[in-house]
Amino acid sequence: MKVSRDKVVGLMRQTGHDHVADIALRELPDPVDLDEVIAFGSKYGITRDDLISEMGGSP
Repeated sequence: MKVSRDKVVGLMRQTGHDHVADIALRELPDPVDLDEVIAFGSKYGITRDDLISEMGGSP
């Protein structure tokens, strides 16, 4: 599933990951595949479960 890079960047900022959001804005394609978002986040200590939780879901 693909999502917009702006949505990913907004989620990162909303959850206090401003530095990672800045990097995502420069490095991620638009749109971006969710698997790529998960791999990107893991490089910065943000897990799949963290992202799902921050989006309001449950792992």
